[in-house]
Amino acid sequence: MSSNTLRDLNGADQSRPPTQTQSKNFGNFLSRKLAWKRRTMCGPNTAVESAIIGHKQSGSRSSRRRQTLSSADVDTNSSAMMEWLQEDCPQDLLPRILAYAGPQITANLSRTCKFWNEVVGKESTWKVLSQDLYKWKDDDQIPDSWKDFYRYNPCVPVDFSSVHGALSVVSGPRMEQNRSVRVLLRPGRYILREAINVMAPRYVEVAIETMQMPESFLPVDQISTLDAEPQRKRKPSESLRRILGCRTVDVEEPDDELDLVEVFEPSMLIESSRKMTDQLSKNRATLVMRTRRHNEPIIRVQQGNAVLKNLQLSHICHGTDIWNGNAAVQVQPYGGADERPMMMIPAPTATLEHVEITSESGRGIVNIDGGHVTIRKCYVHDCAATGIYLGGGSHAVIEQTDVVRNGNGNRAHRRGIPRGHSGIYLEQGQASIVDCNISQNSLTGISAVSPENAVLHLQESELVSNGSFQLEMPGFGTPSHSRSTSVNNTLAQIGLPRTRSGLAVEEIDD
Repeated sequence: MSSNTLRDLNGADQSRPPTQTQSKNFGNFLSRKLAWKRRTMCGPNTAVESAIIGHKQSGSRSSRRRQTLSSADVDTNSSAMMEWLQEDCPQDLLPRILAYAGPQITANLSRTCKFWNEVVGKESTWKVLSQDLYKWKDDDQIPDSWKDFYRYNPCVPVDFSSVHGALSVVSGPRMEQNRSVRVLLRPGRYILREAINVMAPRYVEVAIETMQMPESFLPVDQISTLDAEPQRKRKPSESLRRILGCRTVDVEEPDDELDLVEVFEPSMLIESSRKMTDQLSKNRATLVMRTRRHNEPIIRVQQGNAVLKNLQLSHICHGTDIWNGNAAVQVQPYGGADERPMMMIPAPTATLEHVEITSESGRGIVNIDGGHVTIRKCYVHDCAATGIYLGGGSHAVIEQTDVVRNGNGNRAHRRGIPRGHSGIYLEQGQASIVDCNISQNSLTGISAVSPENAVLHLQESELVSNGSFQLEMPGFGTPSHSRSTSVNNTLAQIGLPRTRSGLAVEEIDD
């Protein structure tokens, strides 16, 4: 699957002469796809296939006789099909055929001749592609340009084979890129080998969210069209002389080819012993970090605005630096040559809505060095260290979120993070926490540490069954304590709190 589909679609060469081989290949592809649909669906039950067969039988110039179009006939008459598509096929049906074929075939077809280049260049074609591929819904705002709408709303794995490839739409000269980008993920599991870095120009929003698919959508059908996860090759055994001989040994071996590959798996559930919210997971995309890199987050926001919606993040990596990388989400300004973050105006921001986060090796969310983060209706649970960490003068707004069972240490590796961390740890900065559930964390529920710069506004929240203190505020008489507020909260050593996010009902109530 090509990762340059969108660039190919926008840069078609109109002066290139017709390529008969590519046209014939499209006919063969469409014929095979119709035959495959007929075998798997038990008959032509799609509107596109019925229309193609009906118009082919009634409107072909080569034959006016009504005849039955079998799978073998379609395979042998691919050239005739291409002739029918260009001469006899209704114009309103062509965009739906292109959507049925897919964006990769459409990109190649636009280079074959002037006819297909004009068809692909029409706004009506991009409108149908956006609708049939579920990028645009009836309640969405009508875009000014359907072609630009399709380009800046890339879909994985339809337009690009990986999330990193979809984010290449943002790349290019910083001054020229001024359009927000929304990366759409189809429900399924995406295994990452390296972090997703959001390094967008200022004021540009980069959104990553799960597509809303119809109830009839079956991700299992995609298994046959996607490559399986590459298998590790067994290294050849070394000779005894080489093992005992004097040689230079690298302490950290570089990542192999497997760590540089991103894999999409249509399976719906994470293979984990921890009980997950199964029904909700079927309608969400799951990003799983599986790498040998040290202190590698799933998403790192360094510049611009990042928006995460309706996702599930499962994180684990090597290393113990829970300040700089060992977290599911890391919000931190870009570092200069001396590796010190450069304070930018405006600072990087991240918005998380309906996101489930867990990290078996580190923290859930880290926001440091002046970043801004907004967390709404999220579920941060079972992290080895702190669920949400705020430091370095950062700002956070947390609403209707469950922060539970964090700080129990790295159970997968004995040299990992030890047990004993808070649910929310405010070292330096400002935090507004409204209507949240912070419970069952190994140390404190919420800790505000700095006496000078740790301002906490807590309202309508429950802090229940945490390890030591439910709420740790700055000392009396300090500037931070005088500026902090706590209104109408429930603090209890024992009890069962009410869930807020809607993502943790089964796990908390059991």
